[in-house]
Amino acid sequence: MKVAIVNDTLDEFGGAERVTKLMLRSYPRADFFTAFYDPWILNTFFPQFTHGNLHTSWKFITYVATHRSLIQMFSPLLWRSFDFSGYDVVISNPSFLMCNLVVVPPNVLNVQYIHAVPKNIFNLLPKTPLQKRIPYDIYVRALYRQSVRSTPHLFTSSVHMQKKISKIFGVTAHILPPPIAYPKHPPVRKKGEYYLYVSRIDRDKHIELAIEACNKLKMPLFISGRNNEPRYEAYLREIAGPTVQFLGFCSDAKVRELYKRAIAFLFPSKEEDFGLAPLEALAHGVPVVAYYGGGPKETLVEGVTGTFFRNHTAGDMVRAMTRLNRKRFDPNALYRYAARYGEEEFSSQLVRYIRREYEKKKRLATL
Repeated sequence: MKVAIVNDTLDEFGGAERVTKLMLRSYPRADFFTAFYDPWILNTFFPQFTHGNLHTSWKFITYVATHRSLIQMFSPLLWRSFDFSGYDVVISNPSFLMCNLVVVPPNVLNVQYIHAVPKNIFNLLPKTPLQKRIPYDIYVRALYRQSVRSTPHLFTSSVHMQKKISKIFGVTAHILPPPIAYPKHPPVRKKGEYYLYVSRIDRDKHIELAIEACNKLKMPLFISGRNNEPRYEAYLREIAGPTVQFLGFCSDAKVRELYKRAIAFLFPSKEEDFGLAPLEALAHGVPVVAYYGGGPKETLVEGVTGTFFRNHTAGDMVRAMTRLNRKRFDPNALYRYAARYGEEEFSSQLVRYIRREYEKKKRLATL
């Protein structure tokens, strides 16, 4: 069975890339397609592709990588530049750059794992400045809708995302929660010294609430994550008090060390599609303070994994942090809770499904 796996880009290592890495582990002989990559990300997390079956699109895209909406505008041409006629299965992991716009021949099993619907294209977020000048979303939206409706083999991460996909496209996706980076051994915890945020730095994450809450409490906050929006990070640095530290992108080893002394993990994202970061915090024995919405509303439990705040304000987040500090959470219990989102379960479910549907497709082709 010849498999192709497609991911938007490899210029960061987040939830979509963790899923892709596990898919590549499940199909080690697969070819891998992406728009462009950061050499450090490739060599660090995907060293098997430094020699061989990695396919990228137009070379010039690397030079405009920070202009995501520009690449998004040309995405139909970008993804249609790849040829999948020699494959049995194509698995795409689309988010903002919509790699599910690849053209998959009718005889090829077309599997899409939709991490996130491109919110600016479907009016779930304000239009980008480029969209306001050139309304490219009109034709991209039609192509994206056609792509999603072209296959019954759709997966997504949560009930929240399943409902969103159903509402926008009128189709039902299978729910398969993405895997987390789950430590082999129970966590070693030390006395809590600071609050922690580990994820991408972009506007959708509402990191300003965590900063404002820690400013009010005069408590240390460590922020670790790759910067996707320089202007937003500049704003965060402007409002940050003296107890807030920006650590930049940290290695997995460094993040494990950060978890050891974290009081709690702060996750103020308002409409998170799933939310891997808080589950990974639980896997390291760290309780979570999260907004009650999106994916975390399904995966976290009040009083078991930490606590929620229900009004999306810094004041309500402060109250939740104060409530959490009055309780004790067993790190081993949090570790065990996170185990349900381990890699083996994800991989086995996906591989079983693809094998079954591939065999079914082969049988139908012989009739």
